[in-house]
Amino acid sequence: MAGDQAEEEEDTIWSGLETAGMREAKCSLLIQEDGTFEPRIKSLPKQRVLVYQDKGYNPATANGGPQDENFYVDFNGCTILQLEPAPGSQQRTMPITLTVGGRCIFTPENYQDFKVMMRTKDQSSDMHISPNGNFDWPDVESLLMCPLCRRKADIPREGDDFDHEYWLLFYPLLQITVMKGSQMTLGTRTICRLTCLECMEDLLEGMTLKVRPATMNGRRPALSFTLPANEVLAEAGSASFLEDGPPRPETHPHVDDILDAWTLYNLWEHSGAWEALQNDYRIVLSRSMHSDNGADNAGSNQEAIQQKKSRGNRLSQPPRGERRRRHKLVTCDTCKKRQSYTRMKKCSRCRNATYCSIECQKKDWPKHKAVCKKIP
Repeated sequence: MAGDQAEEEEDTIWSGLETAGMREAKCSLLIQEDGTFEPRIKSLPKQRVLVYQDKGYNPATANGGPQDENFYVDFNGCTILQLEPAPGSQQRTMPITLTVGGRCIFTPENYQDFKVMMRTKDQSSDMHISPNGNFDWPDVESLLMCPLCRRKADIPREGDDFDHEYWLLFYPLLQITVMKGSQMTLGTRTICRLTCLECMEDLLEGMTLKVRPATMNGRRPALSFTLPANEVLAEAGSASFLEDGPPRPETHPHVDDILDAWTLYNLWEHSGAWEALQNDYRIVLSRSMHSDNGADNAGSNQEAIQQKKSRGNRLSQPPRGERRRRHKLVTCDTCKKRQSYTRMKKCSRCRNATYCSIECQKKDWPKHKAVCKKIP
């Protein structure tokens, strides 16, 4: 038994950013090569939630007075796109859910904001601000590292003539720490992860989702459709609330207006969806820890294995080349190459020019610059 456990620990892929408590809880910042997921359209129910992440609220000193009401939000519920561990699949690490926050651009200001929010205890001391609770968590480097391919996002700089565009995923963390005496405490936290456009495309390749039309007159039609998960992702918009999401910020009122990463995160946080998501993960974690991985799940396990084979080894192989897709293809304005919508980049100013790569966006900028400024 001890030998099997040691071998499993050796096979686990670690990023090098995990804390000792995360390793104790077998919580890696990287999706394992044999990890399999099922995409789900999930409803987060209405609830009253406590929104206090980095807002000066200290649960230990709260007394239930009127001032504490400032940290509560009546969350109205919403429908989201989430990837859960496939039923019956073997888990080398703690079960991880991947919630699609939306497609975003990453700006220099975003980097500074996340650097303050995602701080270690030592960094908190250097900044002369309170730490993020009793546990120590990875810093902003974990935001920059793609959980699928391990590549680190470039830190944006003022004057960059291209957009740093990613999918923003919400990724739960766990760790075990000895707090008092020999008492072991489990800590949880959800963080933001910048994820490569092509990695998301590869992850969802071959996956399907059952979609039902929106509720009409208080009733949801019984009719449903099965669609490729990549198509659902492409149509979700820059803030991936599929139904009943919070109002978009006034600065980006249209669904096609791409949000920057910090604005997107705050849309989830201030609406209460962020805390509702963390409550939901506690349910998923409890269910997965008590699930029966026996014969009843054999069918799901086979399907998960097929998904794994279709994805291949993401951590050791380069991104896949161009493949034939069944979903929407878009033409690059520079090189005229056609790729799926979810891989393409758009000019963040006018949202009209489309490119297959940063290189093509840079190459076209001298010509597009004059046109871009004229678009209202």
